[in-house]
Amino acid sequence: MKRKCDYLAAPAAVMLLMLSVFCVCQMYPFGMNSLSWCDMNQQVIPFLLDFKDILAGKANMFLNMQNCGGMNFWCVFLFFISSPFTFLVALVDKASIYQFVNILVLLKMMTCALTAEIFFRYRFKNLTPMQSTALSVMYAFCGYTMFYYQNHVWLDMMYLFPILLIGLDRLIQKERVGLYIFSYTAMLTVNFYLSYMVTIFLVLAFGLYIYFFAPRERSRKILLLFEISTLLVALLTAVVWLPALMQYVQSARTENLFTSLRVGTFFTRFDTTLVVILCTSAVFSAVVMYLLFVKKQTETAAFSFYIFLLMMTPVFIEPINKMWHTGNYQAFPVRYGYITVFFGLILLAAVISGINEDIRFSHSRMLPLFGAMLAVAAVFIAECLILYKDYHTVTVYTRTLWGNSESLRLLLAFFLTAALAYLVLLLLYRYRQISKTAFSVLLCMLVLLEAVFHSSVYIASAAHSERNALPVIDLDGKIQDDTLYRVKTEKKYFDVNLVGGIGYNTLSHYTSLTNESFLYTMKKLGYSSYWMEVNSNGGTKLTDAILGNKYTIFQPIDLQGMSDIVYENDKYVIVKNEMTLPVGFVMDSNSIETLKKLPDTSRLNLQQTIFQSVFHTNEKLFVNYQPSVKTNIEYQYNKNRYSLTFQDNSKAGMLIYRIPVKEKQTLYFDCFDKLSNNLIEHINSSFNVFVNGKLVEENYPSQPNNGLLALGTFQDEMVEVVIEVLKEVDAKSFGLSGLKDDVLKQAVGRTTAAQLKQYGNQIVGTATANDDHSWLFLPITDDAGFTAEVNHKNTEIQRVLGSWMAVKLQKGENQIVLSYLPTGFKTGLLLSAAGTLLCIVWYRFLKNGSYRRIQFLELSGAFAFILLLFAVLFAVYLFPLGVYFS
Repeated sequence: MKRKCDYLAAPAAVMLLMLSVFCVCQMYPFGMNSLSWCDMNQQVIPFLLDFKDILAGKANMFLNMQNCGGMNFWCVFLFFISSPFTFLVALVDKASIYQFVNILVLLKMMTCALTAEIFFRYRFKNLTPMQSTALSVMYAFCGYTMFYYQNHVWLDMMYLFPILLIGLDRLIQKERVGLYIFSYTAMLTVNFYLSYMVTIFLVLAFGLYIYFFAPRERSRKILLLFEISTLLVALLTAVVWLPALMQYVQSARTENLFTSLRVGTFFTRFDTTLVVILCTSAVFSAVVMYLLFVKKQTETAAFSFYIFLLMMTPVFIEPINKMWHTGNYQAFPVRYGYITVFFGLILLAAVISGINEDIRFSHSRMLPLFGAMLAVAAVFIAECLILYKDYHTVTVYTRTLWGNSESLRLLLAFFLTAALAYLVLLLLYRYRQISKTAFSVLLCMLVLLEAVFHSSVYIASAAHSERNALPVIDLDGKIQDDTLYRVKTEKKYFDVNLVGGIGYNTLSHYTSLTNESFLYTMKKLGYSSYWMEVNSNGGTKLTDAILGNKYTIFQPIDLQGMSDIVYENDKYVIVKNEMTLPVGFVMDSNSIETLKKLPDTSRLNLQQTIFQSVFHTNEKLFVNYQPSVKTNIEYQYNKNRYSLTFQDNSKAGMLIYRIPVKEKQTLYFDCFDKLSNNLIEHINSSFNVFVNGKLVEENYPSQPNNGLLALGTFQDEMVEVVIEVLKEVDAKSFGLSGLKDDVLKQAVGRTTAAQLKQYGNQIVGTATANDDHSWLFLPITDDAGFTAEVNHKNTEIQRVLGSWMAVKLQKGENQIVLSYLPTGFKTGLLLSAAGTLLCIVWYRFLKNGSYRRIQFLELSGAFAFILLLFAVLFAVYLFPLGVYFS
């Protein structure tokens, strides 16, 4: 019982430390503050809310209409929240989710400490309970946790990694493969993307072990067991990685590898990469001890040292770092960092364990003990000084996602103080100046100080109230409408994924899996987007109608005139749009070919083309306007590009539109250049826009608002629009146009809406066609996983208007069934089933002692692994350097 309780010491220590931080910062459960920020706000929490709806049967895991206009949520789940802890959201109200993530992070950190404790007890038998607890707490509070807890599924990879290493050790030492297969399967299931890095590590680490440390008489057998078991894991998890990989390659996240490796610097940003490892300063003291006493070190210490060096290389060299991140990354540049830290801790454990074997006395010398206590006191003083005097400087990461030179300087100062203190303890212990008990107690004190310091810098500094999210979550369930509709926002009021998180179908979405075709189509249609984020603000009344945006979320200040208000609270208003169509309506087209691609023209001209194509009419919906007055601006249109240049050196100019509006019109202004997923476009912050003397938009275009800019709806009045030009502009799309509301209203009124509803992964309903030239237009992103039936017969799906779908109808009433399974899911499921069967066969095969039957494969297996090892070394460590220097 005492031994079992010893295993709980580390998670208990983590719990007490974190709860202390929560208490001081008035964070839940001691207050209402949350540690959620960055990706946790933007992605993790909305997807937890989505998953809560899925568990309740309100949404579907495959065809999820609450994201991206209809997308595969299976891969989003595997990318962001596929943790066993995720199922706890079923017990939590949506309004409490921002506080509940505090508990999720705490539970995962405790689990990290537990699995690390299990590993250290398994691998190092002569570590004292206090020493193994200290090492395990170091792992739980390492820089990887501190920097990346907002991507909380990454912590699942952390706590599974020690179990993976135990599985590898059992495979090598005892030739038992079960735990390795289980743990590697779990890691692939928990996070598809980070498993790529685990796979690289496994190839490199196993190759290093086989070449330098494995007994020659057993090396080929061990290698073959590893290869076959790894192939079985690949089969077992095919239902995970195959659909996820196929969705990833269709996303806008992928880019030209050569371009990515060529740009940027040779060295990484140490203020954000190196600091992740420096948070566990004891590992560098262990490196010094290893180098000082290398002849006395064990095989474990040597292996850990080599792996630590190998894993530190990408921390310093940017091209190699990019290859560890599949060729590029936007932020979080040390996503493999838990591997680096843990091998540093294994090295430290080996050093301490080696000293334990040599120490046989139990008393400390007073002067060395006093010196050791002074070293610990120095860390305490450094911590107090930095947190008191330079707290704002040292916490820059939680405000900007990056460090800077000042924060690096201060963190280096603390790191050097702590590393020297650890080194003093290790040297005094090594030379028998302090006892094992004294060393262990002082080691725990240093770990406590380091954990408090870094949790203050990276967790306490993020503490804040999420009261602003409560009015958003309050909007959940307030629309009583049984048709298939979507909800948009007038502006980017909150994180875009929250619209889906509160249970509404929407076009908004932000993940690394955002489909490139969808992203670029939305840009062309005039909706705001940047990087991998698509928001539903922007567009026009026309695109809102055909894409099913039936309701809009406003802030009261942005409401104009009389509105059909569905629900309102203190901060937001839900309004039913005037001219709406549900998701899915009948359109007439003699030639679907004309609808397949969006023409290469300006976004405002494109609106007119779409209107004529979709509604099969020659009516003029849009009126284009030219500026009445140009002040210090030369305005030209040449070779399908618009240019605005200043006539003198004042770097200020103005375009004035005076528009006599008679019939009811909604005016739109646009400036757009090229299709990309850039964070910042060169045209950003080019204009201030005034309507009738009132500032409508400042620094347009911008990240949150780069779609078509709605200027208002007018009738029977003179409208003056002043465009203040802030810098010279060269763009593909520019201008001001008016949408004729009555023309659109009549067109929408003539359109036959389909009667569709979602049931699980199917869209089911009816659509009535007047003739055989009719098509069902479905504004859902086309994907190879969709199949369609019309009147119980399989029907081909056509891609139209860049990204959406259309299905051919027959004259009269049509029974529609649109079904979806993620691309690769069926194949992956079959492979996983085969893998499960083969795992059973493999287990019985080894248990019956039948290995000799496949012994002939050892030579070919060794040859194949050598090729793989050199391929990985070349691809990850040599190829990026070659491309960079070329």
